Amino acid sequence: MPVALLTDGAFSAEVLAHPGLVVVDIWAEWCTPCRALVPIFEALADRYNGRVRVAKLDADANVEVVTRYDVRALPTVLMFQGGVLVERLSGARSIGTYTDAIDAHLARGDAGAIAVSSVERPMAAPAPANAESGAIREARQLLANDEATLVFKHSSSCPISFMAKRQYDQFLVANPDVPTRLVIVQKERELSNALETVSRLRHASPQAFIVREGHVLWDASHDDITQPHLEAAFVALRPPA
Repeated sequence: MPVALLTDGAFSAEVLAHPGLVVVDIWAEWCTPCRALVPIFEALADRYNGRVRVAKLDADANVEVVTRYDVRALPTVLMFQGGVLVERLSGARSIGTYTDAIDAHLARGDAGAIAVSSVERPMAAPAPANAESGAIREARQLLANDEATLVFKHSSSCPISFMAKRQYDQFLVANPDVPTRLVIVQKERELSNALETVSRLRHASPQAFIVREGHVLWDASHDDITQPHLEAAFVALRPPA
């Protein structure tokens, strides 16, 4: 089965609306390491034909997706389960790395994503399915991930938010395997509001919080969003040695 070619315009329908696992290779023509993934992704498409959607997206031609998911290195492979980002692998890896990750997500059938605070906050009670908007469903799926996931709400018009995002960016560079979701409030107002509703966290921007299995485990806003604070939050989530 050939590797599917994605665009910004088709991303929501082909990836976010897909109920199963989607593996996306984000590449560029000029990127030498990206070429190493061409035969690997062709092999993955054949191996998981009918079980996993395997696709690629040209970073230079599709800036919206690259910005939305804060892709900072090429190649970057993003894995989505039920429309939720569950894994990020930066740099060219061996085929075994990808098959191990894919097999793990298939075994779990999870919706994946990230998140720590001293008091856990349960998710809001689910509304009838026919009453939920797409944004509410995405917010619920994001919080339902069984891996700690970092959500960052960014205001593109706020100087404080730009400073906080710099700290967030530095954290991601140092921790590229941490699942994350960047929400640009001006572009994703409905999702931002849905996250407030589902998480029961009063909206702020900038705002960062870590979620896992329906709970907000940690949250911060404004000047409290720093790389050291994020590092400490994730350290606190690790099981004791």
